[in-house]
Amino acid sequence: MKKITFSILLLFVTFLGEAQVIASQNFDSALGWTASSTTAWSRRTTGTAPSCFPYSGAGMARFYSYNLAAGTTARLTSPAITFAGASYRVKFKMYRDSGYTTDADRVAVYYNTTGAAGGTLLGTVNRSITLSPAVSVDGWYSYFFDIPGTPSGNGYVHFLGTSQYGNNIFIDEVTVEQIPAVDVELSSVAMSSIVPNGSSNLPVEGVFTNFGLTTVTSIDVNWQVDGGATNTQTLSGLSIAPNQTYTFSHQTTWSPAPGLYSLRVWVSNINGGNEDSSASNNEIVKPISVASGSTTRLPMFEDFTSSTCPPCAGFNNASYNSFLNANPDNHTSVTYRVNWPGAGDPYYTPEVGTRVGYYGVSGAPTILVDGKEKAYTSGSSYVSVSQLVGYVTAATNKPAYFSINAVKNLVGEDLTLNIDITPYLTGAYRMYAMVVERNTYNNAATNGETEFHDVMMKMIPDATGTSVQFTHDVPVTTTLNANLGGLFIEEMDDLEVIIFIQDPSTKNVMQSRYAIEALATNDFDTISKIKLYPNPSNGIVKIATEIAVDIQITDVTGKEVYSVNQATNETTIDLSSMQKGIYFAKIAGETGSKVEKIILR
Repeated sequence: MKKITFSILLLFVTFLGEAQVIASQNFDSALGWTASSTTAWSRRTTGTAPSCFPYSGAGMARFYSYNLAAGTTARLTSPAITFAGASYRVKFKMYRDSGYTTDADRVAVYYNTTGAAGGTLLGTVNRSITLSPAVSVDGWYSYFFDIPGTPSGNGYVHFLGTSQYGNNIFIDEVTVEQIPAVDVELSSVAMSSIVPNGSSNLPVEGVFTNFGLTTVTSIDVNWQVDGGATNTQTLSGLSIAPNQTYTFSHQTTWSPAPGLYSLRVWVSNINGGNEDSSASNNEIVKPISVASGSTTRLPMFEDFTSSTCPPCAGFNNASYNSFLNANPDNHTSVTYRVNWPGAGDPYYTPEVGTRVGYYGVSGAPTILVDGKEKAYTSGSSYVSVSQLVGYVTAATNKPAYFSINAVKNLVGEDLTLNIDITPYLTGAYRMYAMVVERNTYNNAATNGETEFHDVMMKMIPDATGTSVQFTHDVPVTTTLNANLGGLFIEEMDDLEVIIFIQDPSTKNVMQSRYAIEALATNDFDTISKIKLYPNPSNGIVKIATEIAVDIQITDVTGKEVYSVNQATNETTIDLSSMQKGIYFAKIAGETGSKVEKIILR
């Protein structure tokens, strides 16, 4: 019970070679190898099911196990490779993920003296991180398999993909190379790309692998930040045999202040100075953003669906509509109406097409939570409402590093958005604004559906969003305007606006919020003259008022954090224990009420 898909175009290029490497393929410009099925194997520049990017460069190869029936196999075969009677191995990167954890989608690597199927099985890797060889988190991993003996003459390498109807398989950076005497690869650095506020004595940890023929007995592990001082630790008394890995934790820890850093980690001085034949894999440079604070996350659901898609109707009727009705406030929600498998969905717009391309969505329905694809089926049935709630709970439990407040004002067809963001991270992100209609009924219902929810109508200013260079603790204020005329909107008073921030490098949605309605202020002079000051402040706020008023202060989620009744000029409001960010004070007196924004720095 999977998705309705559209076709994929395949391209081919010449197979490349380089020193010590007798054959290689990085899929940057085309697939380059021969696919036994052009439906099963293709080149992709971005991945979906699971969502990922190439390990490096512009492309990667995909085995389409997400849409192939269980048991379907297909080969990706190299051109003829000339071997010269030495020891050789096949190295590659493979993306492992936690979707459909029990489905054994896998690739098996073979060596053969002909381009036909079969030959010598070198090894097998499962897609699911819970299956062999098990790993702890989603991501790219290095694998290598030695070719037995010392082959000579022409030979071929092929990857045999096997689908178990789980997620797709992605591979990248395939090489066939002579095994050198000394070759150590720094395989991973364990530090998260976002470090929570207040972190200190952070361990610099990672894994390196002995890819050479010589046992590693000693090695230096080094790290530095932003080109600063080098921290070196010599690991001695080792006995890391060929093809074995070693996990290290550097003796020198790191205690950073909030900000954006470049962490460089590398290995050197193998066995007291032996030259590494492949120094290009000795280091990893990783951007690290250290947060200055955090706030509550409001997860975002994005549903790519269509009224011409039978599985979409099944999923919506079985669980998704019930989930939306029962959980209106614990997440933001948008559905993009795609124009396939059948044309004619009136809610499809070019902006929907842009979002489809952004994620590389290839089927409907596709459900993403905070930019990461989630299963909509569970075995042979659809995921339940409780499982969808589990997606929300898991996302909500992650901290958010942006506070968002947005106020919408719709006059006729003209929409104005006033957006205030307090970032707790430094870096480049993209801000998006999206108009959705809560309930629609006039769609082309060829799949039997008659009611649709949270339908995307317009992105402001457009589907590419707005690039913002944030600096931690420095509020950003933006005003956006749009005319909603000419859109397929049924009821103008049924519109919501979602503001969300997305990481362009990972496509992770960092935070989302619904815009609130502009509050009408009373025209009585006594209310209009009331002021809270200083604003911005460090948390100690005073009031200038001619009458006694009640004050209720909420954070951007609507949670009350402070209240006082009958406040006068003598009243001091102490918010110094609150996190930095934006708060809202509702001030009510006998003659009316108004809302003022408070910024804590």
